[in-house]
Amino acid sequence: MTVKKAVILGVLLELLLGVAAGAFYFKFYIYTPTYSLRAMQKAIHTGDTEELYKRIDMDAIFQGSSKKLAELVPREEPVYEKLKDGSFGDLCREDFLAYVKTGKWPEPEKITAESSFQDKIGLKTVSFRSLEYVYRDPPPGEEDRQEEKLTDKVLSYILTKINDYMTGKESKEVATEEVALQEEEGPIRVTAGVRVYEPNFGDTYILNLKLQRQEDGSWRLYDIENYSRYADELIKQNDRDYLRYKEKVRFILTATQEKLDELKVQHPEPDLDWVFEARKIFEESYKRVDELNVPIAGGYLSELLRERKEISLNMLESYYDVASHNDNMNNAKERAEKARKEGKRRPAFNAAVWDGRLAKYNGKLAGFQKQWAENKSKLESVVGPVIDRASVAQRAAAAMRNNDDDAVRAANYPGVAEQNGDAYSLLGGENLPEISAYGSVAQ
Repeated sequence: MTVKKAVILGVLLELLLGVAAGAFYFKFYIYTPTYSLRAMQKAIHTGDTEELYKRIDMDAIFQGSSKKLAELVPREEPVYEKLKDGSFGDLCREDFLAYVKTGKWPEPEKITAESSFQDKIGLKTVSFRSLEYVYRDPPPGEEDRQEEKLTDKVLSYILTKINDYMTGKESKEVATEEVALQEEEGPIRVTAGVRVYEPNFGDTYILNLKLQRQEDGSWRLYDIENYSRYADELIKQNDRDYLRYKEKVRFILTATQEKLDELKVQHPEPDLDWVFEARKIFEESYKRVDELNVPIAGGYLSELLRERKEISLNMLESYYDVASHNDNMNNAKERAEKARKEGKRRPAFNAAVWDGRLAKYNGKLAGFQKQWAENKSKLESVVGPVIDRASVAQRAAAAMRNNDDDAVRAANYPGVAEQNGDAYSLLGGENLPEISAYGSVAQ
């Protein structure tokens, strides 16, 4: 064979392989689950949201995942209701689409329970590694049937089709298989194993993506089969650090509350001395909180603590204004009264003006007290109740009194009131001594 003929033959073979590759791509590969998964990945990188909606059932994925997550968290968690009703899924979908369009995850103006939980489940940190396998799901009722892997079946099908295209003949075996696929009742579904990596998890994990064949031959993602197990393991992994952080925060808040309770005993009314001492207590609390390392899942709690610090500073300032105003008002009143008794010209003292200013200061303070109570409630919903020793002792003492619960008394001694008459009963509250293990404590 001459060199010229060899070159011509090589060119023909290259063209033939190119035609075969083109036939493979446009007639077969674009209708495989693998192609659809690659198309999803490409759409995410290129910002093609329209293509993503074609390839992913957004409502099924995000709403379904949200409701699965609701089964993994306690009811008292701040995010529970939004997981249960699917609104957390809506938020994740919006953030995901924003990421696709801009290439960046949106930064919330303020860390919330929802944004913190997104970090906890690795929404913004998970990344794709590889496609491990694809297999055909058996029809309903035949789940135990051993099915040939779809990759093997598709590869055999594609090779046969290429041979048919090159030879101009049609394989009877493949034609029969194709007809069987078309005539099979119910949707055709596959499971694709995708290996992902999440740094907080510390290892890779295979997620089983469920895809369904569409009328045009493409495949659409509609579920993540083992997402609950993956999320549960990821949440537990993050909770190891998060739980320690929560306990440390709770310990600090409890110690602060105990010191404030002791200070209240010394200063029943928040005067200027109370303000100065309270400021020292809060500053110590701020310092101890700032020294803590905030874990990936602790963003919301950390935000609440920052909010607590800001509110407490404003509240202490208002307490100072009220206490200072009261001192000034009392001093002005005493000077006016002293001058009156001595028969001297009295300095001006307008009670209405002083009272008006006090009302203004008290109104401002009441606003900060309300913010403080709301923040305290949010904090306790995360870390648990912050112990108030004084109120706990008071409630316990009241609960131990003999006459505090008619319902319990009636249950333990049924019919006694009727036997002794309504007018008098040995077990009537009015006839029992006011006794408490904690001493005499009013209800």
